[in-house]
Amino acid sequence: MNFALLGDDVAAVPLIEAALATGQRFVRAALADRLHATHTPVATIPKCSWEDLLIDDNVEAVLVAGDSDEVQTAAKQLASAGKPLLIVPRLSFGAACAYELSLIRDDSHVTLMPAFSLRFDPELVVLSQRLANREHSEVRRLQVDRELPSASNAPLTETEINAASLEDIDLLQWLGGRFDQVTAFRSGLTEHGCSQATLTLAGAGLPDATWTARRGSADVWRLTVETDRGPITLERSVHPQSTVELMAAFVAGNAPNAPEWSDAVRVFDVLDAAKRSLRRRRTIDLHFETLSERQQFKTQMTAIGCGMLMLTLVLMLALLGLGSLLESRDRAVRDAEASGLFLKASDFEAQATTLTAAAESRLDVMAGR
Repeated sequence: MNFALLGDDVAAVPLIEAALATGQRFVRAALADRLHATHTPVATIPKCSWEDLLIDDNVEAVLVAGDSDEVQTAAKQLASAGKPLLIVPRLSFGAACAYELSLIRDDSHVTLMPAFSLRFDPELVVLSQRLANREHSEVRRLQVDRELPSASNAPLTETEINAASLEDIDLLQWLGGRFDQVTAFRSGLTEHGCSQATLTLAGAGLPDATWTARRGSADVWRLTVETDRGPITLERSVHPQSTVELMAAFVAGNAPNAPEWSDAVRVFDVLDAAKRSLRRRRTIDLHFETLSERQQFKTQMTAIGCGMLMLTLVLMLALLGLGSLLESRDRAVRDAEASGLFLKASDFEAQATTLTAAAESRLDVMAGR
């Protein structure tokens, strides 16, 4: 398969190397100047503008690895044009961009796959199969513990925490299920950050899942699965086979453990819910819905219709109020009344159609005019 590279995120390098190792080719690169200058596998890829990728029939798929606004815009345009995308999810995408790409996918039926490499780690693949086959009976709890190093030993920042949890959240949902409750907590808060971050996921009939991060001297990743038959612990190491299997799954398009774009959308939803949980200091409930262009259109039309009805009601009330303040008689009636040529109800006998004496006298005067 002929790939193009879009973006200059260093996370693209192991994916490029894995693709080349499996016989795939990279024929174009756009918005990747930094990688061109620093990484040999990218330096040999011909440069182009991202607009050229829209019309290049030789490009069969695009690896998106960048967090700039231009990369996001290009990704949306390429997806709309029907180019399959393998996307390295980054915080800058956010839920809004993720949902927009989801709508484009539903409309154009293009392949969008998030590059969650943990799903292809050999040990984790075996673990997921054993859990699915209930070889360990019931799963009671899942926990991922992270230690993030820093040269200055500074507190953890929110950006650092969210970036570290991005792929781990997908792993917890892959192993545990579709969680719908999110609780976030920070310990040792200062104006510069925190000493520890905790994220708890829960759902009806699902095992609790916890993600923690704290500062450490080395990069540590540890998964603990508590089951009825005892705990299972895995230490993460960079496994080159993960990226190879990921690229193979994208090319084949039918791997059972391959993530879908809706999985990435749920991860961004969890991150947004975690922010709300920190702000409100409570558990946030999530409500996942399948999006489509038709649903979006119906929602918008319903909102517009309700708005028009409310506007019509307000205008009618305003018109009635304004009418009560304005003169409702025409000019001929007003002139006749001013000249005394206007007969009123008081000019007639009570409950009769005959004029009073005063009215008859005035009528004679009017006739004389």
